[in-house]
Amino acid sequence: MKAAVWKGIDHLDIDDWPIPEVKEPYDVQVKVVACGVCGTDYHILEGKFPMFSPPRVIGHEYVGTVTAVGSKVTRVKVGDRVAVEQGLTCGTCYFCRDGRENLCEHRFAHPGGYAEYTCVVERMCHLIPDGLSWEVAALAEPMACALRAMDMVQIRSGDIALVQGGGTIGCIMTQLLYRGGISKVILSEPVAHRREIAKAVGATLVVDPKTEDLPAILKRETNGLGPEYVFDCVGHHKLIEEGIHLVQKGGTIFVVGVADPAGVANIKPYDLFAKELTIKASCLRPYTFARAVRYLPYLNLKPIVSVEYPLEKTKEAIHALRQSQLGCKILVKP
Repeated sequence: MKAAVWKGIDHLDIDDWPIPEVKEPYDVQVKVVACGVCGTDYHILEGKFPMFSPPRVIGHEYVGTVTAVGSKVTRVKVGDRVAVEQGLTCGTCYFCRDGRENLCEHRFAHPGGYAEYTCVVERMCHLIPDGLSWEVAALAEPMACALRAMDMVQIRSGDIALVQGGGTIGCIMTQLLYRGGISKVILSEPVAHRREIAKAVGATLVVDPKTEDLPAILKRETNGLGPEYVFDCVGHHKLIEEGIHLVQKGGTIFVVGVADPAGVANIKPYDLFAKELTIKASCLRPYTFARAVRYLPYLNLKPIVSVEYPLEKTKEAIHALRQSQLGCKILVKP
């Protein structure tokens, strides 16, 4: 098969790779239909993401068709459409035994979805609801990450939120926040075409932070108090600094996006004290993937997925996302 193999810093080749075969009783072979490009893929390409080392096939937001199953597989069958949840936990470390498997000390990830086929274990496969397009189904992983944030943040009905970033996570969070009780979502996004997508998925007010006065707008929309919540949906250290200044006293800054591991935020502890702030962050998506797949048909997600690349141009797709050149969620289709 053809696979996009990461071999080092900014080095990704399309190679002939062995088709992964079913060898164990709970194995499931999947023919990949689409794999979403994530910001962490660029961090991996840069050699900055500590979870992986080359060479490996990356890509963790993928869907496909089951083409073979092991002897003990019962939940899926050949021909089923599935969304694949990446990452297995050991089940034996302190964090796994404490019900926090996302913090597992021995996490393992199978080769990813930038390939024609993958082979994973049955528990990683989730049936895609009938009628849901492949493109929207490929949003299951970021949807699961957003649900993890929602599980942690404890929204009060009627409050106001600022969402920093109109990418995939920002657009999904916007809709989940409304459904969770937020009365107004103000979304900050410097890229014009992403602001249009944010409007299409229902943000109350979309602001260009480079040309508009975001602090003044927030004061106007919140009676001078600031929003109760600020969600960093980009993963940038400067946004945490900004959030501390913009959030209401007693408010919460929530980090959803994955930052460059080398990024450092400058925070004054006194500001946290004076405003009695809470800073929270979510890591991965423990116990949310099945709910995410079930939830996908009920959100307006079609505007998010509009750009596709063939497998042969995986590297170009990753760079295009990094540079915010096109659309919102970019899909690679083997």
